[in-house]
Amino acid sequence: MNPTTRIVGAIGITLLIGNAASHAQSWTDNLYVHTDIGPAFIPDRRTTTYTIALPFDGLTRGHGHFQVDTGVRGDLALGYNLSKSFALEVEAGGIWSPDSDPRDSFYQIPAMLNAIYQIHISDSWKAYVGAGAGGVVSMVHTEYRDAAFHSPIIREASDWSPGYQAEAGIKYAFSRHIDIDLGYKFLGVVEYDYTFGNIPSPDFAIVKVNNLYTHSAQLSLTWKF
Repeated sequence: MNPTTRIVGAIGITLLIGNAASHAQSWTDNLYVHTDIGPAFIPDRRTTTYTIALPFDGLTRGHGHFQVDTGVRGDLALGYNLSKSFALEVEAGGIWSPDSDPRDSFYQIPAMLNAIYQIHISDSWKAYVGAGAGGVVSMVHTEYRDAAFHSPIIREASDWSPGYQAEAGIKYAFSRHIDIDLGYKFLGVVEYDYTFGNIPSPDFAIVKVNNLYTHSAQLSLTWKF
């Protein structure tokens, strides 16, 4: 191999390595991490309760209300900017909603795939809207006392349901890598079914909560790679 061929080959290899590094760098430049936190509010919902007392006396149907105090929602998302205006996110988070009784709590854990559309107002300001779908796991914890028992009776149940959400807000570019924003999130859940067993009276109960909605105002931080 003559010197000219070697030089041409070395130049070609260098260009290929540089091109591959450039593509890798541009791909990671589109990645970002988004985190948010804020108060979460759940409007009261009607519940349907099916109970079975033992010995079996038949199925009894009743109605009640699902009611919790204002709680907290926090989320963490990994996103990718498909273009200047469109992005996709994989998001997971947690929502804690306390009750007026400090021994009672309600938790939701949403996992969502979001599509985000950004509107560029100026070099520093952007407005955005988004929609997502996925699943939500929920847990109920409550304690109460019965005269026949010395220790408190703990009632716990969990369920998961399909969920969907919408969001909107305004974002400010604090620096090249950091955005801060204030936004609103709406989370909707189709239905939760909670099964409570081994309860003194009744012995078995199923509580259904349909169309549960969570509203939250979120203060957010985005780190761009």
